[in-house]
Amino acid sequence: MRRRSSTQAASVNVSPTAIRRAISKTPDETNSSSAAAVRSGIASRACDACRARRRKCHFDGSSSHAEESLAYWLGRKRLPSMSDRSESELPNEAEVHHVEAVEQQSQQAPEPAVSIEPILVLPDQTPPSRPSQVRSPYDPSHPVPHGPSPRAAIPAQTESPSIASAGFPTDELCSRALIHILMADYLDLVYPLVPVVHRPSFRHDLATNRDITDPDFFAVLMSLAALTVGLLPSRFRDYRAVDPEAAMRFENRTAMINCCAEICTRQRTANYWDHINHRKWAVCYVLSVACFQTGQVNRSRMFDVEYLQVSRLLGLHRISEYEGLNCIETQLRKKAFWMLFYGYAHTRVQAGRWERLTYFGPGELREVNYEALMPLDVDDEHIFRDSILDPVSPMASHGTPSAHTQEPRATFTLTSGFIIHSRVFRKGLQEAIATLGCECELRRTPAARLARMRDLLQEMRYMLDDVPGPMRQWASTESTDAAPSTPRFDEERVAAVSSYGSPADCSRATEAGSYSQVIQGKAEIMRANIHVTHLWLQSLLLEQIDGVTQEGAIANPSTIAHEEVSAALKANWAEREDICRQMLHLLHSIPYVHLEPNGLYLAYKVRDVAVTLLNCPFEAHERPARRAVEYMRDFTRALSRLDRSEIVNTNSLKSWIDIDREPAI
Repeated sequence: MRRRSSTQAASVNVSPTAIRRAISKTPDETNSSSAAAVRSGIASRACDACRARRRKCHFDGSSSHAEESLAYWLGRKRLPSMSDRSESELPNEAEVHHVEAVEQQSQQAPEPAVSIEPILVLPDQTPPSRPSQVRSPYDPSHPVPHGPSPRAAIPAQTESPSIASAGFPTDELCSRALIHILMADYLDLVYPLVPVVHRPSFRHDLATNRDITDPDFFAVLMSLAALTVGLLPSRFRDYRAVDPEAAMRFENRTAMINCCAEICTRQRTANYWDHINHRKWAVCYVLSVACFQTGQVNRSRMFDVEYLQVSRLLGLHRISEYEGLNCIETQLRKKAFWMLFYGYAHTRVQAGRWERLTYFGPGELREVNYEALMPLDVDDEHIFRDSILDPVSPMASHGTPSAHTQEPRATFTLTSGFIIHSRVFRKGLQEAIATLGCECELRRTPAARLARMRDLLQEMRYMLDDVPGPMRQWASTESTDAAPSTPRFDEERVAAVSSYGSPADCSRATEAGSYSQVIQGKAEIMRANIHVTHLWLQSLLLEQIDGVTQEGAIANPSTIAHEEVSAALKANWAEREDICRQMLHLLHSIPYVHLEPNGLYLAYKVRDVAVTLLNCPFEAHERPARRAVEYMRDFTRALSRLDRSEIVNTNSLKSWIDIDREPAI
């Protein structure tokens, strides 16, 4: 009886470690344990795992019994005798059936013994709800540049049954439902400003779950999720309501954006940069913009370095490098060049950004063929890999129609707004392009420079007179004629989220009127971006004119010269006041839902315009000075709504610390 009790105890106390040792036996251990195997065969009682399944226990030394016992130990919850938990943790009938199903599968299709690693789910732990939170589907240890890890294609044999269910790579961030909501908001609200994807192809890839097999597309999804969260702060609370588990992990936008960035960078293998494409450029660019929206200036600056280098390798500024690309890739890279140009323009004309690396070298700006790099004024739905439908640009003005004949109205597309915005930036940077790297500029007189700047300001002031109706500064949001004619190729399917409503409301209407409102909203988003940029560049040019004007007073410090300079500054103030009035009119006339997707870039442009009011050349009791005070109050209220960064703005300051430098005493 004493020997039977010891045998019984040995058979009952089965631990994962003992099972693992039983599986991986050495020859010596096999010979030494043969006697023990014979003694265990005469045991009249079964172990806990077999007794729970009401099956006879066979200790024949094979690994199948050990694997079945381990599956039971990993799949069941502890009994009250093993822990002090409540009765709710007793194994239910569904768990028992699940273990039996696993055992039947193992008996029908025996597999060779594998290395069991019971480290993911232990008996005293609650299994995770998402498989990819434990292990990424793309293992960085596999140097496969254009394909997923073998674990992404076949079920992992080392995982326990509780986490072996199918999942998505995006589950590491949030639920799949929230991913679809974020992508719907990107296409409806953010895409007009950051067109880094081909919409039909993107929708198809998202619907077919391409991120399961394509790590590049998975990185694009993660970066676009970060961008959407960064640019739409008012919707973050609704996003958290859709996925309560993600809400517990991400208390603010910065945490979620950082998680997206870490997921993207973790997928990079040692030879990740050996194969480059537009998608890898888009990931770096989008993450830079996303980090910038929450005030992470230094991290955004590092992503800037990445996409600038990839842009150089792709040759985005050389039209000759576009040969051999299909139609979709060509248009995507042309748009990428202009988004790159926007960043360069900010670096050149905005204060406090000179420490950033620039893309163009001295003289390269004058060698770029800007018109050849302009994308075609065609919607993505008309662009295919091998052909483009109706590539005729509708941007040309047809003049005033006569009283007897009515000229057909030009068709407006989403790309039209992108082209207009690009031309505004190019015109605003015309002075910098002409003078950068030119030594003869130093020999020009202030009068000659002033005349050239005056001419440029006059051109910029009226350059948007011939834009289509939806893009005019005074366009009405309720005008039915203003809606762009972007085609609808979604087959009237219900979208993942209600446009501009709560993401939790999935009852999006499919009527033509609702879709027309979505397209009109995209036009409003682009209209705000175009005209704020247009007024911002005029204000910066006026500052340069004031600076050149004051140089004359410094060179000739006479009383007459001082009076002339003061009169010139007061004359320029009328133009500056007009720019401020137009800016306030835009901010008050366009709904916040259409201003918000422009992000902190719009807020900084508005701030640059507003700060010029502090340099008023009039006395405090004069009417222009009193109006400037009222303008400043309105700008302050507007900026309190627009600036939603979670970190104090240090864009114009030195926000990094050189820890090797001795502190000043």
